[in-house]
Amino acid sequence: MLKELVEISYQNGFFDEVTEDVLNDEEQFNALVDAFVKEVVNRVGIVNELRKKRVIRGKKLKLRVICPQNKRYVPSKKQCVRVSGQQKMLKRRAMRKAAIKKRGKKAMILRKRIKSLRKRKAMGLRRGR
Repeated sequence: MLKELVEISYQNGFFDEVTEDVLNDEEQFNALVDAFVKEVVNRVGIVNELRKKRVIRGKKLKLRVICPQNKRYVPSKKQCVRVSGQQKMLKRRAMRKAAIKKRGKKAMILRKRIKSLRKRKAMGLRRGR
């Protein structure tokens, strides 16, 4: 079965530098299959694994899932899904509205940010200046 899989991959151009001699030689073929299987396992492992970042929410340390660009985390599915056009539009409107509100509260925001940075430093999440 692996031989058929490798031959199909060879025909589709997955193995560019492989010749017919390598496919016919049993030892070289086994090494090729091992490399192929390791590559497939590595790619699948990377896709299924979610990256997490430590953040502070409500004075407590939590893990936040980091998704690739144009994707967002859905807790019920436990995976990152593509963001629709309507969601992007609503987010853009909300960000514009939030920017207008933030202008008047900038001093308070700066004080809270400094306090958060001090707390992160005390927890060992961030180096001091």
